[in-house]
Amino acid sequence: MRRRSSALMLLSSAVLLWQPIPHAEAAATPVLAGAATVPFTLPPGVPLAGYSRRKGQPSQGLHDPVGARAVVLQQAQREVVLISADLLIIDEQLFGAVRQRLVAAGFAPDVVLWLAATHTHSGPGAYGTRFAEKISMGHFDPAVFDALVEALVQAARLARQQLVPVQIGYETVPTTGLIKNRVLETGQADEHVVVVGLYPMQAQAPPLALLVSFSAHPTALGAWNQQLSADYPGVLAAAVEQRLAGTVCLFFAGAVGDQAPVKSGDGFERAAWIGRALADQVLASVARMQPVATEPLAGQQRVVPLPRAQVRLNKRWGLPGWLSRRLVDNDATLTMWQLGPVVAFGTPCDLESTLAVQLREAAQQRGRLPFVASFVNDYIGYCVSPSRYQAGDYEALMAFNGPTTAPLLIEQLTRMLRELP
Repeated sequence: MRRRSSALMLLSSAVLLWQPIPHAEAAATPVLAGAATVPFTLPPGVPLAGYSRRKGQPSQGLHDPVGARAVVLQQAQREVVLISADLLIIDEQLFGAVRQRLVAAGFAPDVVLWLAATHTHSGPGAYGTRFAEKISMGHFDPAVFDALVEALVQAARLARQQLVPVQIGYETVPTTGLIKNRVLETGQADEHVVVVGLYPMQAQAPPLALLVSFSAHPTALGAWNQQLSADYPGVLAAAVEQRLAGTVCLFFAGAVGDQAPVKSGDGFERAAWIGRALADQVLASVARMQPVATEPLAGQQRVVPLPRAQVRLNKRWGLPGWLSRRLVDNDATLTMWQLGPVVAFGTPCDLESTLAVQLREAAQQRGRLPFVASFVNDYIGYCVSPSRYQAGDYEALMAFNGPTTAPLLIEQLTRMLRELP
Protein backbone atom coordinates (compact mmCIF):
# COMPACT_ATOMS: atom_id res chain seq x y z
CA MET A 1 0.00 0.00 0.00
CA ARG A 2 1.19 3.53 -0.81
CA ARG A 3 0.55 4.63 2.75
CA ARG A 4 2.74 1.89 4.16
CA SER A 5 5.62 2.80 1.83
CA SER A 6 5.44 6.43 2.89
CA ALA A 7 5.29 5.31 6.52
CA LEU A 8 8.44 3.25 6.10
CA MET A 9 10.18 6.22 4.49
CA LEU A 10 9.31 8.41 7.47
CA LEU A 11 10.32 5.74 9.94
CA SER A 12 13.70 5.34 8.31
CA SER A 13 14.35 9.07 8.67
CA ALA A 14 12.97 9.50 12.19
CA VAL A 15 16.31 9.11 13.95
CA LEU A 16 17.99 11.58 11.60
CA LEU A 17 15.25 14.12 12.16
CA TRP A 18 15.70 13.94 15.91
CA GLN A 19 19.47 14.12 16.28
CA PRO A 20 20.11 17.33 18.24
CA ILE A 21 22.64 19.95 17.21
CA PRO A 22 25.67 19.58 19.52
CA HIS A 23 25.41 22.01 22.42
CA ALA A 24 28.48 24.05 21.51
CA GLU A 25 27.31 24.46 17.92
CA ALA A 26 23.75 25.35 19.00
CA ALA A 27 25.04 27.96 21.45
CA ALA A 28 27.06 29.63 18.69
CA THR A 29 24.42 29.39 15.96
CA PRO A 30 21.36 31.66 16.05
CA VAL A 31 17.91 30.44 15.17
CA LEU A 32 16.62 32.14 12.03
CA ALA A 33 12.97 32.55 11.05
CA GLY A 34 11.01 33.92 8.13
CA ALA A 35 7.28 34.15 7.43
CA ALA A 36 5.05 34.55 4.38
CA THR A 37 1.43 34.36 3.20
CA VAL A 38 0.12 32.95 -0.10
CA PRO A 39 -3.57 32.86 -1.17
CA PHE A 40 -5.06 29.79 -2.81
CA THR A 41 -5.76 30.14 -6.55
CA LEU A 42 -8.60 27.70 -7.14
CA PRO A 43 -10.80 26.62 -10.06
CA PRO A 44 -14.24 28.34 -10.09
CA GLY A 45 -16.95 26.47 -8.22
CA VAL A 46 -14.65 24.29 -6.13
CA PRO A 47 -16.84 22.44 -3.58
CA LEU A 48 -16.55 23.36 0.07
CA ALA A 49 -15.24 20.88 2.64
CA GLY A 50 -16.78 20.24 6.03
CA TYR A 51 -20.45 19.33 5.84
CA SER A 52 -21.81 16.28 4.03
CA ARG A 53 -25.16 18.07 3.73
CA ARG A 54 -23.65 20.26 1.01
CA LYS A 55 -23.33 17.10 -1.14
CA GLY A 56 -20.28 18.38 -2.98
CA GLN A 57 -22.16 21.24 -4.63
CA PRO A 58 -20.06 23.98 -6.28
CA SER A 59 -19.16 26.93 -4.06
CA GLN A 60 -20.62 30.35 -4.84
CA GLY A 61 -17.68 32.69 -4.79
CA LEU A 62 -15.26 33.95 -2.16
CA HIS A 63 -16.42 35.63 1.04
CA ASP A 64 -12.97 36.15 2.56
CA PRO A 65 -9.43 35.05 1.60
CA VAL A 66 -8.35 31.45 2.03
CA GLY A 67 -4.74 30.39 1.70
CA ALA A 68 -1.56 29.38 3.50
CA ARG A 69 0.66 31.09 6.06
CA ALA A 70 4.13 29.70 6.63
CA VAL A 71 7.06 30.07 9.01
CA VAL A 72 10.48 28.55 8.33
CA LEU A 73 12.81 27.96 11.29
CA GLN A 74 16.47 27.25 10.70
CA GLN A 75 19.51 26.59 12.89
CA ALA A 76 22.74 25.38 11.30
CA GLN A 77 21.63 22.51 9.03
CA ARG A 78 18.29 21.94 10.77
CA GLU A 79 15.02 23.17 9.24
CA VAL A 80 11.47 23.13 10.58
CA VAL A 81 8.62 24.34 8.35
CA LEU A 82 5.32 25.37 9.92
CA ILE A 83 2.33 25.90 7.62
CA SER A 84 -1.20 26.87 8.60
CA ALA A 85 -3.64 26.16 5.76
CA ASP A 86 -7.29 27.19 5.49
CA LEU A 87 -8.38 23.59 4.93
CA LEU A 88 -10.57 21.05 6.71
CA ILE A 89 -7.87 18.38 7.21
CA ILE A 90 -4.44 17.33 6.00
CA ASP A 91 -4.27 13.81 4.61
CA GLU A 92 -1.14 11.78 3.99
CA GLN A 93 -1.29 12.34 0.23
CA LEU A 94 -1.24 16.14 0.55
CA PHE A 95 1.45 16.00 3.24
CA GLY A 96 3.62 13.71 1.14
CA ALA A 97 3.29 15.83 -1.99
CA VAL A 98 4.22 19.04 -0.16
CA ARG A 99 7.18 17.48 1.62
CA GLN A 100 8.50 16.00 -1.62
CA ARG A 101 8.21 19.38 -3.37
CA LEU A 102 9.98 21.17 -0.53
CA VAL A 103 12.98 18.84 -0.72
CA ALA A 104 13.05 19.24 -4.51
CA ALA A 105 13.02 23.03 -3.99
CA GLY A 106 16.20 22.87 -1.90
CA PHE A 107 14.96 22.33 1.65
CA ALA A 108 16.96 19.91 3.77
CA PRO A 109 16.24 16.23 3.01
CA ASP A 110 15.43 15.74 6.72
CA VAL A 111 13.26 18.87 6.94
CA VAL A 112 10.59 18.59 9.64
CA LEU A 113 7.30 19.65 8.08
CA TRP A 114 4.40 20.69 10.33
CA LEU A 115 1.52 21.08 7.85
CA ALA A 116 -1.69 21.89 9.73
CA ALA A 117 -5.27 22.58 8.71
CA THR A 118 -7.17 25.34 10.49
CA HIS A 119 -10.20 23.02 10.17
CA THR A 120 -12.46 25.65 8.63
CA HIS A 121 -15.65 24.00 7.42
CA SER A 122 -15.92 26.50 4.55
CA GLY A 123 -12.56 25.97 2.88
CA PRO A 124 -11.93 24.26 -0.46
CA GLY A 125 -12.69 20.58 -0.88
CA ALA A 126 -12.07 18.14 -3.74
CA TYR A 127 -8.53 17.23 -2.61
CA GLY A 128 -9.24 14.01 -0.66
CA THR A 129 -9.30 10.57 -2.28
CA ARG A 130 -10.73 8.38 0.49
CA PHE A 131 -14.41 7.46 0.62
CA ALA A 132 -15.11 9.41 3.82
CA GLU A 133 -13.21 12.44 2.50
CA LYS A 134 -15.33 12.52 -0.65
CA ILE A 135 -18.48 12.63 1.49
CA SER A 136 -17.35 15.77 3.30
CA MET A 137 -15.29 17.35 0.49
CA GLY A 138 -16.82 16.38 -2.84
CA HIS A 139 -15.08 14.30 -5.50
CA PHE A 140 -11.34 14.52 -5.98
CA ASP A 141 -10.16 17.11 -8.51
CA PRO A 142 -6.46 16.93 -9.45
CA ALA A 143 -6.51 20.60 -10.47
CA VAL A 144 -7.55 21.59 -6.94
CA PHE A 145 -4.97 19.27 -5.37
CA ASP A 146 -2.17 20.69 -7.52
CA ALA A 147 -3.23 24.27 -6.76
CA LEU A 148 -3.13 23.59 -3.01
CA VAL A 149 0.29 21.95 -3.19
CA GLU A 150 1.63 24.87 -5.22
CA ALA A 151 0.37 27.47 -2.72
CA LEU A 152 1.64 25.55 0.32
CA VAL A 153 5.10 25.08 -1.17
CA GLN A 154 5.25 28.68 -2.38
CA ALA A 155 4.42 29.98 1.11
CA ALA A 156 7.31 27.99 2.58
CA ARG A 157 9.72 29.10 -0.15
CA LEU A 158 8.84 32.77 0.34
CA ALA A 159 9.20 32.45 4.12
CA ARG A 160 12.65 30.93 3.63
CA GLN A 161 13.73 34.03 1.71
CA GLN A 162 12.99 36.23 4.76
CA LEU A 163 15.21 34.55 7.36
CA VAL A 164 16.49 36.73 10.22
CA PRO A 165 17.72 35.90 13.76
CA VAL A 166 14.82 35.69 16.20
CA GLN A 167 13.79 35.51 19.84
CA ILE A 168 10.65 33.79 21.13
CA GLY A 169 7.79 34.92 23.36
CA TYR A 170 4.96 32.88 24.90
CA GLU A 171 1.62 33.73 26.50
CA THR A 172 -1.39 31.71 27.64
CA VAL A 173 -4.44 33.98 27.71
CA PRO A 174 -7.82 33.14 29.28
CA THR A 175 -10.98 33.93 27.33
CA THR A 176 -14.59 34.19 28.47
CA GLY A 177 -17.77 33.26 26.64
CA LEU A 178 -16.17 32.18 23.36
CA ILE A 179 -16.11 28.39 23.68
CA LYS A 180 -18.13 25.56 25.19
CA ASN A 181 -17.97 21.80 25.57
CA ARG A 182 -20.16 20.43 22.79
CA VAL A 183 -20.35 16.88 24.18
CA LEU A 184 -21.13 17.38 27.87
CA GLU A 185 -23.08 20.34 29.18
CA THR A 186 -20.98 20.29 32.35
CA GLY A 187 -17.78 19.24 30.60
CA GLN A 188 -14.62 21.32 30.63
CA ALA A 189 -14.16 24.12 28.11
CA ASP A 190 -10.63 24.72 26.85
CA GLU A 191 -10.92 28.50 27.13
CA HIS A 192 -7.28 29.55 26.85
CA VAL A 193 -5.67 30.87 23.70
CA VAL A 194 -1.96 30.10 23.43
CA VAL A 195 0.27 32.59 21.60
CA VAL A 196 3.88 32.08 20.50
CA GLY A 197 5.66 35.14 19.13
CA LEU A 198 8.77 35.14 16.92
CA TYR A 199 10.58 38.46 17.28
CA PRO A 200 13.51 39.91 15.35
CA MET A 201 16.47 40.82 17.53
CA GLN A 202 15.92 44.59 17.21
CA ALA A 203 14.58 46.18 20.37
CA GLN A 204 10.89 47.16 20.31
CA ALA A 205 10.33 45.51 16.91
CA PRO A 206 6.91 43.87 16.35
CA PRO A 207 6.84 40.09 15.93
CA LEU A 208 7.54 38.80 12.45
CA ALA A 209 5.12 35.92 13.16
CA LEU A 210 2.57 34.83 15.75
CA LEU A 211 1.49 31.21 16.24
CA VAL A 212 -1.98 31.02 17.80
CA SER A 213 -3.73 27.90 19.13
CA PHE A 214 -7.39 27.90 20.17
CA SER A 215 -9.72 24.94 20.59
CA ALA A 216 -13.14 26.06 19.36
CA HIS A 217 -14.21 24.07 16.31
CA PRO A 218 -14.12 26.46 13.30
CA THR A 219 -17.84 25.95 12.69
CA ALA A 220 -19.12 29.47 13.34
CA LEU A 221 -20.35 29.19 9.74
CA GLY A 222 -22.79 26.35 9.18
CA ALA A 223 -23.69 24.19 6.19
CA TRP A 224 -25.89 27.06 4.98
CA ASN A 225 -22.78 28.88 3.81
CA GLN A 226 -21.82 28.27 0.17
CA GLN A 227 -18.95 30.76 -0.09
CA LEU A 228 -15.27 30.09 0.50
CA SER A 229 -14.28 31.35 3.92
CA ALA A 230 -11.58 30.82 6.54
CA ASP A 231 -14.28 31.13 9.25
CA TYR A 232 -13.23 32.78 12.54
CA PRO A 233 -9.52 31.82 12.21
CA GLY A 234 -9.37 33.99 9.09
CA VAL A 235 -10.98 36.93 10.89
CA LEU A 236 -8.52 36.51 13.77
CA ALA A 237 -5.46 36.41 11.51
CA ALA A 238 -6.58 39.32 9.36
CA ALA A 239 -7.36 41.51 12.38
CA VAL A 240 -3.98 40.82 13.98
CA GLU A 241 -2.09 41.42 10.73
CA GLN A 242 -3.96 44.68 10.15
CA ARG A 243 -2.93 45.99 13.57
CA LEU A 244 0.66 44.68 13.43
CA ALA A 245 2.10 45.67 10.07
CA GLY A 246 4.56 43.08 8.79
CA THR A 247 3.41 40.32 11.17
CA VAL A 248 2.12 36.99 9.82
CA CYS A 249 -0.45 35.31 12.09
CA LEU A 250 -0.75 31.52 11.84
CA PHE A 251 -3.79 29.87 13.41
CA PHE A 252 -3.69 26.27 14.63
CA ALA A 253 -6.75 24.36 15.84
CA GLY A 254 -6.19 23.13 19.39
CA ALA A 255 -8.04 20.31 21.14
CA VAL A 256 -11.27 20.75 19.17
CA GLY A 257 -12.62 17.20 19.59
CA ASP A 258 -15.26 18.19 22.16
CA GLN A 259 -15.12 22.00 21.87
CA ALA A 260 -17.49 24.30 19.96
CA PRO A 261 -17.60 28.06 19.39
CA VAL A 262 -20.23 30.14 21.14
CA LYS A 263 -22.24 31.79 18.38
CA SER A 264 -23.35 35.42 18.52
CA GLY A 265 -25.22 37.20 15.76
CA ASP A 266 -26.38 35.89 12.40
CA GLY A 267 -24.61 34.62 9.33
CA PHE A 268 -21.04 35.77 8.90
CA GLU A 269 -21.35 37.94 12.01
CA ARG A 270 -20.74 34.76 14.02
CA ALA A 271 -17.25 34.27 12.58
CA ALA A 272 -16.48 37.99 12.85
CA TRP A 273 -17.54 38.15 16.50
CA ILE A 274 -15.34 35.34 17.81
CA GLY A 275 -12.44 36.16 15.48
CA ARG A 276 -12.24 39.80 16.58
CA ALA A 277 -12.60 38.88 20.24
CA LEU A 278 -9.68 36.46 19.94
CA ALA A 279 -7.64 39.04 18.02
CA ASP A 280 -8.04 41.48 20.91
CA GLN A 281 -6.71 38.86 23.32
CA VAL A 282 -3.79 38.00 21.04
CA LEU A 283 -2.83 41.66 20.60
CA ALA A 284 -3.00 42.21 24.35
CA SER A 285 -0.69 39.24 24.87
CA VAL A 286 1.84 40.70 22.43
CA ALA A 287 2.00 43.88 24.50
CA ARG A 288 3.02 41.76 27.53
CA MET A 289 5.48 39.38 25.89
CA GLN A 290 9.10 39.28 27.03
CA PRO A 291 11.04 37.48 24.26
CA VAL A 292 13.85 35.10 25.24
CA ALA A 293 16.51 33.12 23.39
CA THR A 294 15.27 30.48 20.97
CA GLU A 295 18.00 27.85 21.32
CA PRO A 296 17.85 25.00 20.61
CA LEU A 297 15.74 24.11 17.56
CA ALA A 298 14.75 20.46 17.20
CA GLY A 299 12.01 18.40 15.61
CA GLN A 300 10.76 14.90 14.95
CA GLN A 301 8.19 13.04 12.92
CA ARG A 302 7.27 9.50 13.89
CA VAL A 303 4.90 7.05 12.22
CA VAL A 304 2.98 4.92 14.72
CA PRO A 305 1.04 1.74 13.80
CA LEU A 306 -2.56 1.96 14.96
CA PRO A 307 -4.88 -0.67 16.46
CA ARG A 308 -7.15 -2.47 14.02
CA ALA A 309 -9.88 -0.37 12.47
CA GLN A 310 -13.28 -0.63 14.17
CA VAL A 311 -15.73 1.46 12.16
CA ARG A 312 -19.02 1.59 14.07
CA LEU A 313 -22.41 2.62 12.72
CA ASN A 314 -23.84 3.08 16.22
CA LYS A 315 -23.04 2.00 19.77
CA ARG A 316 -23.86 -1.65 19.07
CA TRP A 317 -23.24 -2.27 15.37
CA GLY A 318 -20.21 -1.81 13.14
CA LEU A 319 -18.74 -2.74 9.79
CA PRO A 320 -16.88 -6.02 9.29
CA GLY A 321 -13.18 -5.82 10.06
CA TRP A 322 -12.09 -6.38 6.45
CA LEU A 323 -14.22 -3.46 5.26
CA SER A 324 -13.19 -1.19 8.14
CA ARG A 325 -9.54 -1.75 7.27
CA ARG A 326 -10.15 -0.66 3.68
CA LEU A 327 -11.73 2.62 4.80
CA VAL A 328 -9.44 3.64 7.65
CA ASP A 329 -5.73 4.41 8.08
CA ASN A 330 -3.53 1.79 9.69
CA ASP A 331 -0.95 4.22 11.07
CA ALA A 332 -0.61 7.83 12.21
CA THR A 333 2.07 10.49 11.83
CA LEU A 334 3.04 12.33 15.02
CA THR A 335 5.10 15.52 14.86
CA MET A 336 6.89 17.54 17.52
CA TRP A 337 9.18 20.55 17.46
CA GLN A 338 11.03 22.47 20.11
CA LEU A 339 12.12 26.11 19.96
CA GLY A 340 13.82 27.35 23.09
CA PRO A 341 11.46 26.71 26.02
CA VAL A 342 8.45 25.97 23.79
CA VAL A 343 7.52 22.44 22.76
CA ALA A 344 4.74 21.84 20.21
CA PHE A 345 2.70 18.65 19.86
CA GLY A 346 1.16 17.92 16.45
CA THR A 347 -1.69 15.39 16.44
CA PRO A 348 -3.39 13.90 13.34
CA CYS A 349 -6.95 14.04 14.61
CA ASP A 350 -9.79 15.90 16.31
CA LEU A 351 -8.13 15.80 19.73
CA GLU A 352 -10.30 15.63 22.87
CA SER A 353 -9.55 18.38 25.39
CA THR A 354 -8.77 15.98 28.26
CA LEU A 355 -6.00 14.46 26.14
CA ALA A 356 -4.51 17.89 25.48
CA VAL A 357 -4.42 18.46 29.24
CA GLN A 358 -2.25 15.35 29.59
CA LEU A 359 0.19 16.65 26.98
CA ARG A 360 0.38 20.10 28.56
CA GLU A 361 1.00 18.66 32.01
CA ALA A 362 3.73 16.35 30.68
CA ALA A 363 5.48 19.33 29.07
CA GLN A 364 5.14 21.53 32.15
CA GLN A 365 6.55 18.81 34.39
CA ARG A 366 9.70 18.94 32.27
CA GLY A 367 9.88 22.72 32.44
CA ARG A 368 8.56 23.27 28.90
CA LEU A 369 5.89 25.63 27.58
CA PRO A 370 3.30 23.56 25.64
CA PHE A 371 1.65 24.31 22.30
CA VAL A 372 -0.93 21.75 21.10
CA ALA A 373 -2.44 21.43 17.62
CA SER A 374 -4.82 19.06 15.83
CA PHE A 375 -4.93 18.21 12.09
CA VAL A 376 -1.16 18.08 11.61
CA ASN A 377 0.34 16.08 8.70
CA ASP A 378 -2.29 13.33 8.72
CA TYR A 379 -5.90 12.58 9.70
CA ILE A 380 -7.26 9.48 11.45
CA GLY A 381 -10.62 10.77 12.76
CA TYR A 382 -11.32 11.62 16.40
CA CYS A 383 -9.03 10.82 19.34
CA VAL A 384 -11.16 10.34 22.45
CA SER A 385 -10.52 8.96 25.93
CA PRO A 386 -11.54 5.32 26.53
CA SER A 387 -14.47 6.43 28.71
CA ARG A 388 -15.74 8.73 25.95
CA TYR A 389 -15.38 5.94 23.41
CA GLN A 390 -17.77 3.73 25.37
CA ALA A 391 -20.42 6.47 25.33
CA GLY A 392 -21.13 5.80 21.67
CA ASP A 393 -21.88 9.41 20.70
CA TYR A 394 -20.82 11.08 17.43
CA GLU A 395 -17.27 11.80 18.57
CA ALA A 396 -16.86 8.22 19.76
CA LEU A 397 -18.17 6.78 16.50
CA MET A 398 -15.63 8.91 14.64
CA ALA A 399 -12.79 7.27 16.61
CA PHE A 400 -12.16 4.69 13.92
CA ASN A 401 -9.36 2.67 15.48
CA GLY A 402 -10.90 1.75 18.80
CA PRO A 403 -10.58 2.81 22.46
CA THR A 404 -6.84 2.27 22.82
CA THR A 405 -5.81 4.64 20.02
CA ALA A 406 -5.79 7.86 22.06
CA PRO A 407 -3.75 6.43 24.98
CA LEU A 408 -1.30 4.99 22.44
CA LEU A 409 -0.76 8.36 20.75
CA ILE A 410 -0.43 10.24 24.06
CA GLU A 411 2.13 7.69 25.24
CA GLN A 412 4.11 8.06 22.01
CA LEU A 413 4.08 11.86 22.17
CA THR A 414 5.14 11.76 25.82
CA ARG A 415 8.02 9.44 24.88
CA MET A 416 9.08 11.87 22.14
CA LEU A 417 8.99 14.66 24.73
CA ARG A 418 11.34 12.71 26.99
CA GLU A 419 13.77 12.36 24.07
CA LEU A 420 14.07 16.09 23.55
CA PRO A 421 17.64 17.41 23.58
